[in-house]
Amino acid sequence: MVSDLLLPTGLHSLDELLGGGLPISGNLLLYGDPLCGKKPLLMQFIYEGLRMNIPGIFVLTDYGFAEWKQMMHSSGWKIDEYEKNGLLQIVDCYSKQYDPSLVDEGIVTYVNGAEDLSTISMQLAGLQEQIVQIADNHRLGFHSLSSLLETNPHESVYRFMQFITGKFRRTGATAMYVMEKGMHDERHVRMVEHLMDGLIEFQ
Repeated sequence: MVSDLLLPTGLHSLDELLGGGLPISGNLLLYGDPLCGKKPLLMQFIYEGLRMNIPGIFVLTDYGFAEWKQMMHSSGWKIDEYEKNGLLQIVDCYSKQYDPSLVDEGIVTYVNGAEDLSTISMQLAGLQEQIVQIADNHRLGFHSLSSLLETNPHESVYRFMQFITGKFRRTGATAMYVMEKGMHDERHVRMVEHLMDGLIEFQ
């Protein structure tokens, strides 16, 4: 029996290991080598929430939304319905680096790049203000923290993450972040882990 305080990820084997799912409020780090399955789990996590009428936010730093949407569709996760009803929101921190003329449209908000931490924070805060008016909880999928650590001073990323993780915890949301293994100093990995409520490490 699934607790009322847990929400399923959509992956039955993982939900069984977690005792029914993830806490409604908390931050979880997905940590592992490239191509080990972190991205599909992140997509499934948001999609499962959407199917339960739980709003979802994707922050994308390594892909533009058009490519991300194609990856979801090719895996059988059709999100057109959730674009239309506004349950899904996107903060695209990738595309504008290659097409500066892009302007916010529909569910997509564009940020200049992963180095623009203040704008990412502002956009997330604004989206949360909208979402809490219509839903008791929501989900965040962040792909990926590695891009932030590669393009910003580590202390700035830590302060950014302190703000984001605290805000999602306080608003009763569940957030999942991706971080690539082998790219970062162990000290910086521990810095991020310290802010999390849980860790799934891919072997």
